[in-house]
Amino acid sequence: MKGIEGMITFTYYNDIEKAEEFYGETLGFEEVMDRDWVKIFRVGKDSHIGLVNAEKGYLKPQAEKPVMLSVFVEDVDAWHKHLEERGVKTNHPPQKSGDIDMRGFLTWDPEGYAVEFLTFDTKPYGE
Repeated sequence: MKGIEGMITFTYYNDIEKAEEFYGETLGFEEVMDRDWVKIFRVGKDSHIGLVNAEKGYLKPQAEKPVMLSVFVEDVDAWHKHLEERGVKTNHPPQKSGDIDMRGFLTWDPEGYAVEFLTFDTKPYGE
C-alpha cells in the first residue's frame, strides 16, 4: 500500500527530561516536536523516536525493555568514539556480528532501552 511517509517508535519514561537530554544533547538527534509530555526526535530522513511521559502516555514504562532502537550509521567507529568521549557506556567497541555482514555496538538510554549503532558492509535492503 502506498502513502507511508515514515515511522516513529514511541518509548515510555518515568523521567522524560533525562531521556530528552540523552537523545538530544548526548546523541545529537534533532528534536522536531516538543509537547511537554511527548517529544519527537529525527533519527534519520524518515525515522523518528518519540519519548512519552509515563503519566500521560497510552502505555506505561516496564522494567524489562523488549524494544531495541537500531540506528544505521555511515561510520560506526566515529559514533563509538563520540559516545565514549561523552562518558556513555557501551557493550564493546564496534565489532562484526556473527554471520551478518555488519559491525556494531550497543548502549542504553537512561531508563534502559537498548540503542544499537551499526554499519552494514553491504546494503541488504535494496539501496
